[in-house]
Amino acid sequence: MSRRAWTLLNLGADALAINAGIVFAFVLRLGWPIPAFNFAAYQRMVVPLTIGQLAIFFLVGLYDPAAERSGPESLGTIIRGLLLGALALVGLSFFLRAFSFPRSVVAVGFLVQVVLLWAWRRAAAGLLHVRWPTRKVIVIGSGADVGLVADRVRAGERWGYRVAGVVVETTEDALAVRGLPVVVGLSELPRLIDAEQPDQVIVATPARHRRIMEEIALSPRFHGEIFVVPQLYEMHLGELDFSLLGDLPVLRMTRRPRAEWRQGFKVLSERVLAVVSLVVLSPLIGAVALAVLLFSGHPVLYRQTRLGLSQQPFTVYKFRTMRRDAEASGAVLAEENDPRVTGIGRYLRASRFDEVPQFVNVARGDMSFVGPRPERPEFVQGFLETEQLYVERFQVRPGITGLAQVSGSYATTAPVKLRFDLMYVYHQSLALDVRIVLRTVQVVLTGKGAR
Repeated sequence: MSRRAWTLLNLGADALAINAGIVFAFVLRLGWPIPAFNFAAYQRMVVPLTIGQLAIFFLVGLYDPAAERSGPESLGTIIRGLLLGALALVGLSFFLRAFSFPRSVVAVGFLVQVVLLWAWRRAAAGLLHVRWPTRKVIVIGSGADVGLVADRVRAGERWGYRVAGVVVETTEDALAVRGLPVVVGLSELPRLIDAEQPDQVIVATPARHRRIMEEIALSPRFHGEIFVVPQLYEMHLGELDFSLLGDLPVLRMTRRPRAEWRQGFKVLSERVLAVVSLVVLSPLIGAVALAVLLFSGHPVLYRQTRLGLSQQPFTVYKFRTMRRDAEASGAVLAEENDPRVTGIGRYLRASRFDEVPQFVNVARGDMSFVGPRPERPEFVQGFLETEQLYVERFQVRPGITGLAQVSGSYATTAPVKLRFDLMYVYHQSLALDVRIVLRTVQVVLTGKGAR
């Protein structure tokens, strides 16, 4: 069975399971035949309810071609999707008053739907041969550890998993792995990643995972997931995001890559929000521009070339906060209590109002609201020479505000800012963006971090 046919089967079977669960709950609650008065609300809403629940399953990743389709991870995705659907149903029935379901029907229907949806998937997975998308995996480790993990990956070949390469540190370790492509030495890892472009990297022996992570980061073409087979240190980590490789637990060290459609939706929604914000804030923008003109003279706006996503140059806009001759002798990084900052500029920096013109950059798609701050080409080259991991910042669009900005100051050193930026790049999420925006509001109100 092809992947497309499997997806259509998913949609059809899920639609039947969703409605069968609700009908069964009505029968348990009200008996058979179901009274027409009680059943009428469901009959009116059956199409939008079904489409809405399928859409929620899509959003939580149940139909993601790269997602696993067996075990507790699949069950968790089903439960998460049904919970969101049940909450939406209860909320709509409460606010719209156009239809009403007994709460017992919603509760019983939820339980029946979980059983039906998961059971048919388990049965179909065992009976049907589906051509899953290939998931290339690189395994890193030593001796018995790397052999154990490689065997578990090969056991998942029916789900599309394939060992694209094994990296060991010694020739003795290489002898323990037979029948697989093996390279010796961690220094070969970036080359192997560039050649294979794997979907996942699994660290079987995590004792040296810091060195391994740095080698992986040196391959800009890798955008997959990193897993570690845990030992004592990893088991003591504060947060555990674990999956199963057969019967072997693995910890996820990176978030799942964001789907392209979600990234596109984020960019589109931010551009629309930026345009709306510029309209709403136009009186404030005009007042600030007038203040800069009166107290600091021309020019009001400061234009500068910065590097954005994939190191593409663009022009960034800011209200001018420094003297016109601030860089007469060349480009200089900002410092604590920078004497080049004008009087009005200090207030603008403290309130972050100097960044408001960058809403134009967001509207143009050059920037996001949240992300690492864009840097000037003159400084980027120097940072790349001294900090190899600096190139990781260019995996995402730069932002008006970022984790480094709400955690430090204008004068925070580049190495320290890089740590914050990498934390954001590797762990970006909607929840983290919201936290950074809220912290930015706090900075605007208190002036903390802006000097």
